[in-house]
Amino acid sequence: MGERIHDAAFWRTTAALCLVLANSSFMNISAFPLFDHVFTYARDISVLANAACLVAVALVASFRSSLLDSHIVNIAALAFLVFGSTGIAVSFAMQSSWLLVFSSCLVAAARGWVSVVVGVSLLRFPISDIAQSVTLAFLGNCAFSYAAWLLPSSVGLLAFFVAPLAALLLTRGVASPVLAEVAASDSPADIAITQPSSFLALGSQLFVCLFFFRVAFGFSLRFGEVDGAPLADFFSIVPIGFLALYTVASSGKLVKGDLLGQVSVLFVLAGFFATTISAPWAYAASASLLSCGNALFDVVGWVVLAAVGARNTRASVATIAWGRGVSALGSIVGAAIGVWASATSLTHPVAVQLATGALVVGFAAYALIGLKNFSFIDTINGVTEVVDAQPTNIEEASHATLEQACSAIADRASLTPREREVFEMLARGRDSFYIQEQLTVSRNTVKAHVKHIYAKLDIHTHQDLLDIVESEMAS
Repeated sequence: MGERIHDAAFWRTTAALCLVLANSSFMNISAFPLFDHVFTYARDISVLANAACLVAVALVASFRSSLLDSHIVNIAALAFLVFGSTGIAVSFAMQSSWLLVFSSCLVAAARGWVSVVVGVSLLRFPISDIAQSVTLAFLGNCAFSYAAWLLPSSVGLLAFFVAPLAALLLTRGVASPVLAEVAASDSPADIAITQPSSFLALGSQLFVCLFFFRVAFGFSLRFGEVDGAPLADFFSIVPIGFLALYTVASSGKLVKGDLLGQVSVLFVLAGFFATTISAPWAYAASASLLSCGNALFDVVGWVVLAAVGARNTRASVATIAWGRGVSALGSIVGAAIGVWASATSLTHPVAVQLATGALVVGFAAYALIGLKNFSFIDTINGVTEVVDAQPTNIEEASHATLEQACSAIADRASLTPREREVFEMLARGRDSFYIQEQLTVSRNTVKAHVKHIYAKLDIHTHQDLLDIVESEMAS
């Protein structure tokens, strides 16, 4: 930790992440209860807008990364925050539901982009520093959460407006080199055709995990809420505090992510079980246990997303945006279930218990079966760097020599005639665009050929392909 004490970028990023997390706390505790006085569903629509923005950024970053001009998007985000915050304040005074919905969606969209910028800022640090930054930010957020309960709602609303603005101003300079690289390079979806191991698939188990855990978080927010505010949680600081102290004391050695994930599962299962208990304390116990489980997992989620992004910066925006986007979608689903459970708990308690029991069984089944062979560490290490250039000896090889090597490999692997053509082009370092043009085929066709070639050769990366060709030429 000592070497980071005077690192301004480290502390700016940590403070920005803390503000992003605190923004959610002020939103749920201070802002959303005020929304209910104007239009109840404005809160749900705004969360959906946040998720939509993140998903949109992820898709653009994956398929049309050149469109992500960070300067323009930053200006748009700042404008959305200013005009959206002003619109929300005016909507309260006018009791205007449409203005509240429109303005809150502007703020939500900007908040989505801010979380991406902050996440990208983490990439400039080694994983040990990422772990320290994230745990310290979560510890700071616990303090902000307590403050949100004590401060007047007007002050909490102001903090909700200011926090994302401050976070963006703190980190836009830190994140700009990575964002510029993403915009200047080929889109991840195109590079992934020939180098699939360099990118996480949008359906990766990591993103599925983030979704399901945020379902639990959304449920904890809305189940048993009072006057639109979630039940107070004063216990999540305990596991987060221990985790932060351990991480800092061990110079950034985060407790194994897989172990933290398992502990998170236990907290979540206990939280869901508490909802089935007919006792006055059950609601509060459920909220605390679910919050603890989600907080621990969210620490792991932020660290893993940043670590994966650092392994391949060209896909970092897509990875972080998609991860936070599916998290937001999970919150929406969990909140919907929580609202239903709260509304029917008095009139149909048996139905709520059965539904909650189904959640417990479903979550447990997912943890025991779906996550049986999943590892956060393996997910990080499984992402390889993009290979831009081929080895010099292949570049300098004669056409005949390379052709003979490719032919010999293709014979052994039983490649089809078209797969042989694609294979030789890959061996010469050609990208998917070149292959499409030369063979007059679609992007998906090239992708399918590459997948079959990699499977027949039992390789996973473009570098592996170059290595076997080089080895064949040397033999």
